[in-house]
Amino acid sequence: MITVPEIRKFIFSLPESIEIEHWGKPSFRINNKIFAVLQEDGVTLTIKTSHEDRNIYTQMDPKIYRVPESFSSLNYMHMNIELVEKLEAQMLIYKAWSIVAPKKLVKTFDGGKFEDGRGIT
Repeated sequence: MITVPEIRKFIFSLPESIEIEHWGKPSFRINNKIFAVLQEDGVTLTIKTSHEDRNIYTQMDPKIYRVPESFSSLNYMHMNIELVEKLEAQMLIYKAWSIVAPKKLVKTFDGGKFEDGRGIT
């Protein structure tokens, strides 16, 4: 499990991440590109992903990861933050950030830490 305050703390450890309202919900962005959105239910985090990863995660554990019908053509998935392990959530958030962040920034960033103490690379 990961909490909303832990999500925010981790996201703001990622360079240039900002929070902006998106349809009444907090969205997290870099260069105005969304990589995560907290849903109104307080337990769902929508994250940017690759099509391949989305298929892997939603098949691996559909209780934690799912794709709403309206997202079928988008590379986003919902993650239940009450069921996901904290380290896995952090890794997926980092991956989402790195998809939309400038590649040079991703390459040079070395300031973050995952829950287990490993550095983000």
